Amino acid sequence: MNLIFETNYAIFSIFASLLITEVIGSIVLLLFYDAAKAKVLEYVVPIWEVTGTFGAFWVVTGDMAYPNLLIPVATIFGSLLTVFLVLFVARNATIVYAEFVVKRKWIDEKKLYQGYAVSTLLLGVTILVLISALISGAGILNNPAPLSTVLDLGAWASKAGSWLFMAGTLLIGIGVAPIFFDIRSLAKRLVPLVVVGVLVSIGSYYEYSSSLVTSYITVPVVLTLAATILYISRKTALVVTNKAVFIALLSIIIFSLQPMIYPKFVGQALSIDALTTTGPMVSVFYETTWVGGALLGVMLLIYVWMAYRQKHLPVEPSAVTSHSTSTHG
Repeated sequence: MNLIFETNYAIFSIFASLLITEVIGSIVLLLFYDAAKAKVLEYVVPIWEVTGTFGAFWVVTGDMAYPNLLIPVATIFGSLLTVFLVLFVARNATIVYAEFVVKRKWIDEKKLYQGYAVSTLLLGVTILVLISALISGAGILNNPAPLSTVLDLGAWASKAGSWLFMAGTLLIGIGVAPIFFDIRSLAKRLVPLVVVGVLVSIGSYYEYSSSLVTSYITVPVVLTLAATILYISRKTALVVTNKAVFIALLSIIIFSLQPMIYPKFVGQALSIDALTTTGPMVSVFYETTWVGGALLGVMLLIYVWMAYRQKHLPVEPSAVTSHSTSTHG
Protein backbone atom coordinates (compact mmCIF):
# COMPACT_ATOMS: atom_id res chain seq x y z
CA MET A 1 0.00 0.00 0.00
CA ASN A 2 1.19 3.50 -0.89
CA LEU A 3 -0.03 5.64 2.02
CA ILE A 4 1.07 8.86 0.35
CA PHE A 5 -1.06 8.03 -2.68
CA GLU A 6 -4.02 7.02 -0.48
CA THR A 7 -3.84 10.27 1.48
CA ASN A 8 -3.55 12.51 -1.56
CA TYR A 9 -6.27 10.60 -3.39
CA ALA A 10 -8.58 10.97 -0.37
CA ILE A 11 -8.12 14.76 -0.58
CA PHE A 12 -8.81 14.59 -4.31
CA SER A 13 -11.98 12.57 -3.66
CA ILE A 14 -13.37 15.30 -1.41
CA PHE A 15 -12.42 18.06 -3.85
CA ALA A 16 -13.90 16.14 -6.79
CA SER A 17 -17.12 15.51 -4.84
CA LEU A 18 -17.55 19.20 -4.07
CA LEU A 19 -16.85 20.15 -7.69
CA ILE A 20 -19.25 17.50 -9.00
CA THR A 21 -22.07 18.90 -6.86
CA GLU A 22 -21.39 22.31 -8.41
CA VAL A 23 -21.35 20.84 -11.92
CA ILE A 24 -24.67 19.03 -11.47
CA GLY A 25 -26.12 22.20 -9.99
CA SER A 26 -24.92 24.06 -13.07
CA ILE A 27 -26.63 21.55 -15.37
CA VAL A 28 -29.91 22.00 -13.51
CA LEU A 29 -29.58 25.80 -13.56
CA LEU A 30 -29.08 25.76 -17.33
CA LEU A 31 -31.95 23.36 -18.07
CA PHE A 32 -34.50 24.30 -15.39
CA TYR A 33 -33.48 27.70 -14.02
CA ASP A 34 -36.84 28.81 -12.63
CA ALA A 35 -37.71 25.44 -11.08
CA ALA A 36 -34.29 24.85 -9.54
CA LYS A 37 -32.93 28.32 -8.76
CA ALA A 38 -33.90 28.50 -5.10
CA LYS A 39 -32.57 25.10 -4.05
CA VAL A 40 -29.43 25.17 -6.19
CA LEU A 41 -28.29 28.67 -5.26
CA GLU A 42 -28.98 28.05 -1.58
CA TYR A 43 -26.27 25.39 -1.77
CA VAL A 44 -23.89 26.79 -4.39
CA VAL A 45 -23.47 30.35 -3.09
CA PRO A 46 -21.74 29.38 0.19
CA ILE A 47 -19.94 26.26 -1.13
CA TRP A 48 -18.12 27.53 -4.23
CA GLU A 49 -15.29 29.05 -2.16
CA VAL A 50 -14.96 25.82 -0.17
CA THR A 51 -14.50 23.88 -3.41
CA GLY A 52 -11.72 26.19 -4.57
CA THR A 53 -9.94 25.95 -1.21
CA PHE A 54 -9.96 22.15 -1.25
CA GLY A 55 -8.74 22.22 -4.85
CA ALA A 56 -5.78 24.42 -3.91
CA PHE A 57 -4.97 22.16 -0.94
CA TRP A 58 -4.99 19.08 -3.18
CA VAL A 59 -2.67 20.74 -5.73
CA VAL A 60 -0.18 21.71 -3.00
CA THR A 61 -0.13 18.24 -1.43
CA GLY A 62 -0.04 16.63 -4.88
CA ASP A 63 3.06 18.62 -5.80
CA MET A 64 4.73 17.39 -2.62
CA ALA A 65 3.63 13.79 -3.19
CA TYR A 66 4.79 13.62 -6.83
CA PRO A 67 7.44 16.34 -7.38
CA ASN A 68 8.80 14.59 -10.49
CA LEU A 69 5.40 14.87 -12.17
CA LEU A 70 5.16 18.67 -12.04
CA ILE A 71 7.03 19.42 -15.28
CA PRO A 72 5.62 16.43 -17.25
CA VAL A 73 2.04 17.34 -16.27
CA ALA A 74 2.64 20.99 -17.26
CA THR A 75 4.07 19.78 -20.59
CA ILE A 76 1.34 17.24 -21.40
CA PHE A 77 -1.66 19.20 -20.20
CA GLY A 78 -0.41 22.79 -20.59
CA SER A 79 -3.15 23.88 -23.01
CA LEU A 80 -5.85 22.06 -21.06
CA LEU A 81 -4.71 23.60 -17.77
CA THR A 82 -4.74 27.06 -19.35
CA VAL A 83 -8.37 26.53 -20.39
CA PHE A 84 -9.09 25.26 -16.86
CA LEU A 85 -7.64 28.41 -15.26
CA VAL A 86 -9.57 30.72 -17.59
CA LEU A 87 -12.82 28.90 -16.80
CA PHE A 88 -12.01 28.90 -13.08
CA VAL A 89 -11.59 32.68 -13.11
CA ALA A 90 -14.82 33.06 -15.11
CA ARG A 91 -16.65 30.82 -12.60
CA ASN A 92 -15.43 32.88 -9.66
CA ALA A 93 -16.08 36.26 -11.28
CA THR A 94 -19.63 35.51 -12.44
CA ILE A 95 -20.85 34.12 -9.12
CA VAL A 96 -19.29 36.98 -7.14
CA TYR A 97 -20.94 39.58 -9.37
CA ALA A 98 -24.22 37.63 -9.30
CA GLU A 99 -24.30 37.83 -5.51
CA PHE A 100 -23.96 41.62 -5.45
CA VAL A 101 -25.05 42.88 -8.84
CA VAL A 102 -27.69 45.54 -9.27
CA LYS A 103 -29.46 45.18 -12.62
CA ARG A 104 -27.81 47.40 -15.22
CA LYS A 105 -29.13 47.31 -18.79
CA TRP A 106 -28.58 43.75 -20.08
CA ILE A 107 -26.72 42.47 -16.99
CA ASP A 108 -28.89 40.82 -14.36
CA GLU A 109 -28.69 38.08 -11.76
CA LYS A 110 -30.03 35.33 -14.03
CA LYS A 111 -27.50 35.95 -16.81
CA LEU A 112 -24.62 36.00 -14.33
CA TYR A 113 -25.69 32.79 -12.59
CA GLN A 114 -26.11 31.12 -15.96
CA GLY A 115 -22.64 32.39 -16.88
CA TYR A 116 -21.39 30.73 -13.69
CA ALA A 117 -23.23 27.54 -14.69
CA VAL A 118 -21.71 27.46 -18.20
CA SER A 119 -18.15 28.08 -16.95
CA THR A 120 -18.51 25.48 -14.18
CA LEU A 121 -19.93 22.87 -16.56
CA LEU A 122 -17.09 23.45 -19.05
CA LEU A 123 -14.66 23.31 -16.12
CA GLY A 124 -16.02 19.85 -15.30
CA VAL A 125 -15.72 18.74 -18.93
CA THR A 126 -12.08 19.92 -19.00
CA ILE A 127 -11.27 17.87 -15.91
CA LEU A 128 -13.02 14.82 -17.40
CA VAL A 129 -10.80 15.04 -20.49
CA LEU A 130 -7.71 15.21 -18.24
CA ILE A 131 -8.82 12.27 -16.05
CA SER A 132 -9.78 10.22 -19.10
CA ALA A 133 -6.29 10.71 -20.57
CA LEU A 134 -4.63 9.81 -17.27
CA ILE A 135 -6.61 6.56 -17.08
CA SER A 136 -6.44 5.43 -20.69
CA GLY A 137 -3.32 7.13 -22.02
CA ALA A 138 -5.32 8.25 -25.08
CA GLY A 139 -3.59 11.20 -26.72
CA ILE A 140 -0.41 10.53 -24.69
CA LEU A 141 0.86 7.02 -25.43
CA ASN A 142 0.91 7.63 -29.18
CA ASN A 143 4.22 9.40 -28.49
CA PRO A 144 7.32 7.23 -27.77
CA ALA A 145 8.22 9.55 -24.85
CA PRO A 146 4.85 9.97 -23.04
CA LEU A 147 6.17 12.17 -20.22
CA SER A 148 7.61 14.76 -22.62
CA THR A 149 4.76 14.98 -25.13
CA VAL A 150 1.79 17.31 -25.50
CA LEU A 151 -1.72 15.91 -25.22
CA ASP A 152 -3.00 15.10 -28.71
CA LEU A 153 -6.71 15.92 -28.48
CA GLY A 154 -7.31 14.40 -31.92
CA ALA A 155 -5.87 11.06 -30.79
CA TRP A 156 -7.82 11.30 -27.55
CA ALA A 157 -11.08 11.99 -29.41
CA SER A 158 -10.47 9.09 -31.80
CA LYS A 159 -10.92 6.60 -28.95
CA ALA A 160 -14.49 5.45 -28.31
CA GLY A 161 -13.70 5.03 -24.62
CA SER A 162 -13.04 8.76 -24.28
CA TRP A 163 -16.56 9.68 -25.39
CA LEU A 164 -18.17 6.87 -23.41
CA PHE A 165 -16.35 8.05 -20.28
CA MET A 166 -17.60 11.61 -20.78
CA ALA A 167 -21.16 10.54 -21.62
CA GLY A 168 -21.44 8.06 -18.74
CA THR A 169 -20.19 10.54 -16.15
CA LEU A 170 -22.47 13.34 -17.37
CA LEU A 171 -25.52 11.04 -17.48
CA ILE A 172 -24.92 9.97 -13.89
CA GLY A 173 -24.48 13.64 -12.91
CA ILE A 174 -27.73 14.69 -14.57
CA GLY A 175 -29.53 11.73 -13.01
CA VAL A 176 -28.45 12.38 -9.42
CA ALA A 177 -28.99 16.16 -9.62
CA PRO A 178 -32.69 16.00 -8.57
CA ILE A 179 -31.69 13.71 -5.69
CA PHE A 180 -28.97 15.99 -4.34
CA PHE A 181 -31.13 19.10 -4.60
CA ASP A 182 -34.34 17.21 -3.73
CA ILE A 183 -36.34 18.42 -6.74
CA ARG A 184 -39.14 15.83 -7.00
CA SER A 185 -40.67 17.44 -10.08
CA LEU A 186 -37.55 16.54 -12.08
CA ALA A 187 -36.77 13.20 -10.50
CA LYS A 188 -39.04 10.97 -12.62
CA ARG A 189 -37.53 12.28 -15.84
CA LEU A 190 -33.87 12.40 -14.82
CA VAL A 191 -33.12 9.78 -12.15
CA PRO A 192 -33.42 6.79 -14.59
CA LEU A 193 -30.43 8.27 -16.42
CA VAL A 194 -28.26 7.08 -13.51
CA VAL A 195 -28.66 3.44 -14.57
CA VAL A 196 -27.85 4.30 -18.19
CA GLY A 197 -24.84 6.32 -17.06
CA VAL A 198 -23.49 3.48 -14.92
CA LEU A 199 -23.73 1.03 -17.84
CA VAL A 200 -22.07 3.48 -20.24
CA SER A 201 -19.29 4.17 -17.72
CA ILE A 202 -18.55 0.46 -17.30
CA GLY A 203 -18.44 0.22 -21.09
CA SER A 204 -15.86 3.02 -21.20
CA TYR A 205 -13.66 1.27 -18.65
CA TYR A 206 -13.83 -1.95 -20.66
CA GLU A 207 -13.00 -0.02 -23.82
CA TYR A 208 -9.92 1.39 -22.10
CA SER A 209 -8.81 -2.05 -20.93
CA SER A 210 -10.73 -5.19 -19.95
CA SER A 211 -8.44 -5.45 -16.90
CA LEU A 212 -10.14 -2.36 -15.43
CA VAL A 213 -13.50 -4.12 -15.17
CA THR A 214 -13.04 -6.45 -12.20
CA SER A 215 -14.94 -7.24 -9.01
CA TYR A 216 -13.87 -3.92 -7.41
CA ILE A 217 -16.19 -2.07 -9.80
CA THR A 218 -19.18 -3.42 -7.87
CA VAL A 219 -18.45 -1.04 -4.96
CA PRO A 220 -19.01 2.27 -6.83
CA VAL A 221 -21.82 0.71 -8.88
CA VAL A 222 -23.73 -0.52 -5.82
CA LEU A 223 -23.25 2.75 -3.91
CA THR A 224 -24.38 4.84 -6.89
CA LEU A 225 -27.50 2.75 -7.45
CA ALA A 226 -28.19 2.68 -3.68
CA ALA A 227 -28.40 6.49 -3.62
CA THR A 228 -30.96 6.30 -6.43
CA ILE A 229 -33.04 3.59 -4.73
CA LEU A 230 -33.03 5.42 -1.38
CA TYR A 231 -34.62 8.45 -3.04
CA ILE A 232 -37.70 6.48 -4.13
CA SER A 233 -39.20 6.43 -0.63
CA ARG A 234 -39.72 9.79 1.05
CA LYS A 235 -38.59 8.31 4.37
CA THR A 236 -35.22 7.09 3.09
CA ALA A 237 -34.91 10.12 0.80
CA LEU A 238 -34.24 12.21 3.92
CA VAL A 239 -30.94 10.36 4.25
CA VAL A 240 -29.63 10.74 0.72
CA THR A 241 -30.83 14.34 0.26
CA ASN A 242 -28.78 15.39 3.28
CA LYS A 243 -25.93 17.34 1.66
CA ALA A 244 -23.25 16.11 4.07
CA VAL A 245 -24.30 12.47 3.67
CA PHE A 246 -24.45 12.76 -0.13
CA ILE A 247 -20.99 14.38 -0.37
CA ALA A 248 -19.54 11.76 1.99
CA LEU A 249 -21.09 8.97 -0.12
CA LEU A 250 -19.82 10.56 -3.33
CA SER A 251 -16.32 10.86 -1.84
CA ILE A 252 -16.37 7.15 -0.96
CA ILE A 253 -17.51 6.28 -4.51
CA ILE A 254 -14.66 8.30 -6.06
CA PHE A 255 -12.16 6.86 -3.56
CA SER A 256 -13.29 3.33 -4.49
CA LEU A 257 -12.40 4.07 -8.14
CA GLN A 258 -8.69 4.39 -7.37
CA PRO A 259 -7.79 1.06 -9.10
CA MET A 260 -8.37 2.98 -12.33
CA ILE A 261 -5.04 4.75 -11.80
CA TYR A 262 -3.25 2.71 -9.11
CA PRO A 263 -0.76 1.07 -9.15
CA LYS A 264 -0.36 2.15 -12.80
CA PHE A 265 -1.88 4.97 -14.81
CA VAL A 266 -1.70 6.45 -18.34
CA GLY A 267 -2.87 3.26 -19.99
CA GLN A 268 -1.17 1.26 -17.22
CA ALA A 269 2.19 2.32 -18.63
CA LEU A 270 3.50 4.36 -15.69
CA SER A 271 3.91 3.30 -12.04
CA ILE A 272 2.67 5.69 -9.37
CA ASP A 273 4.93 4.08 -6.75
CA ALA A 274 7.98 4.87 -8.88
CA LEU A 275 6.95 8.54 -9.07
CA THR A 276 6.01 8.99 -5.40
CA THR A 277 8.29 11.18 -3.29
CA THR A 278 10.88 9.54 -1.01
CA GLY A 279 13.39 10.57 1.64
CA PRO A 280 12.95 13.62 3.90
CA MET A 281 10.02 14.91 1.83
CA VAL A 282 7.85 12.04 3.08
CA SER A 283 7.69 13.37 6.65
CA VAL A 284 7.20 16.92 5.34
CA PHE A 285 4.29 15.68 3.19
CA TYR A 286 2.56 14.03 6.16
CA GLU A 287 3.10 16.98 8.49
CA THR A 288 1.80 19.45 5.92
CA THR A 289 -1.15 17.26 4.97
CA TRP A 290 -2.36 16.36 8.44
CA VAL A 291 -1.78 19.74 10.11
CA GLY A 292 -2.93 21.71 7.08
CA GLY A 293 -5.90 19.38 6.59
CA ALA A 294 -7.00 19.76 10.21
CA LEU A 295 -6.76 23.55 10.06
CA LEU A 296 -8.53 23.62 6.71
CA GLY A 297 -11.30 21.40 8.04
CA VAL A 298 -11.90 23.62 11.09
CA MET A 299 -11.82 26.82 9.04
CA LEU A 300 -14.21 25.43 6.44
CA LEU A 301 -16.65 24.22 9.10
CA ILE A 302 -16.67 27.70 10.63
CA TYR A 303 -17.18 29.27 7.21
CA VAL A 304 -20.06 26.96 6.28
CA TRP A 305 -21.71 27.50 9.67
CA MET A 306 -21.46 31.27 9.33
CA ALA A 307 -22.92 31.09 5.83
CA TYR A 308 -25.75 28.93 7.14
CA ARG A 309 -26.52 31.34 9.99
CA GLN A 310 -26.52 34.29 7.61
CA LYS A 311 -29.06 32.61 5.36
CA HIS A 312 -31.39 31.00 7.90
CA LEU A 313 -31.40 33.11 11.06
CA PRO A 314 -33.81 36.08 11.16
CA VAL A 315 -32.31 39.54 10.94
CA GLU A 316 -32.48 41.49 14.19
CA PRO A 317 -34.94 44.45 14.10
CA SER A 318 -32.16 46.82 15.13
CA ALA A 319 -30.11 45.79 12.11
CA VAL A 320 -33.06 46.43 9.81
CA THR A 321 -33.69 49.82 11.40
CA SER A 322 -30.02 50.73 11.12
CA HIS A 323 -29.92 49.74 7.45
CA SER A 324 -33.12 51.68 6.74
CA THR A 325 -31.76 54.79 8.46
CA SER A 326 -28.50 54.65 6.54
CA THR A 327 -30.39 54.19 3.31
CA HIS A 328 -32.75 57.11 3.78
CA GLY A 329 -30.43 59.36 5.68
